[in-house]
Amino acid sequence: MLADPLAQEWMINGPKRLFRDTGERIERVPDLVFEDDRQVRAFVERLLEQVEGKRLDRITPRVEARLPDGSRLTAAIPPVSSNGCTICTIRRFRLAAGTLDELVALDFLSEQAACFLAACVRAGKNIVVSGRVSSGKTPLLNALGRAIPGTERVVVCESSAELQLPRVLPNCVGYEARPASPDGLPAVSLDALVSDALRMNPDRILVGECRGPETMAMLWSFATGHAGMTSVHGESADHALRNLVRFALTSGARIEAEQALDWVRDVDLVVHCDRPRSFGARERRFLPRRIDEIVEVAGVEGRRLTLNPLFEGTGPELRWLGSGPAYVNELEQAGFHVE
Repeated sequence: MLADPLAQEWMINGPKRLFRDTGERIERVPDLVFEDDRQVRAFVERLLEQVEGKRLDRITPRVEARLPDGSRLTAAIPPVSSNGCTICTIRRFRLAAGTLDELVALDFLSEQAACFLAACVRAGKNIVVSGRVSSGKTPLLNALGRAIPGTERVVVCESSAELQLPRVLPNCVGYEARPASPDGLPAVSLDALVSDALRMNPDRILVGECRGPETMAMLWSFATGHAGMTSVHGESADHALRNLVRFALTSGARIEAEQALDWVRDVDLVVHCDRPRSFGARERRFLPRRIDEIVEVAGVEGRRLTLNPLFEGTGPELRWLGSGPAYVNELEQAGFHVE
């Protein structure tokens, strides 16, 4: 099952109900079944044996784990699983690319857009990658990280380690958060790790995903002069920034909406990824993932952030609009030459 080259995600809803995401559609696999729930449970437990400190039992009826190949496993057993049986999702790498050039080859973005983003990274701009679930945010964030100059000190903070940067960049270290364990080990939160990263002498801090209290810790790193990158769920670039404001307001920090907008204003660029959908023959299909927005955060008007679109088109058709960001001179020095 895990060796299937077509499967980007497996969903086990019961012993006889297995589904896979092929990238184009989510389909049931009727010829692949388990004998009973005990066999499903044994399958999940064998996978968890490869991960230190993870288990699935009566005391810990739900689990999230990163498998050795980088796949993410989420599973639960009754009574947490209201299906009455073991349920499991295994999410695998979606885009077979590690660099911006490889993403260009997959039509995820144009060569011109890739040159622009690489220059933004070299110039030390604060970048947010946004998109829906399974839109390619993590591969893009990883590719952007690969463009960081080797002379920089980089600290990566993630709730579940997925980025390859600590193994690739010469001066890079990684942190991974963990929940509290049933045997008494305390939780290590992502926001605490981002705060610790500030004391690691970083030139740049990468937060795998912001969706909670770690948002304020990341914005604090931006405000103190550390370049950084992160990903945020959102239906558009504007929606992702509004989510950042919401996360900042609910992080526990005592700030008002206007102050949250001012903090988020330190973001320089938002890159939005999309996984377009089509509907036909009574089923939903997915089109290839691609970037559909590259926008500058230009300022604040009233209670909203103002955005300046820098490219038009999507994927391989992304084209520079010429309405350069306020830092266009820095990008020219970093290798992006405006035509």
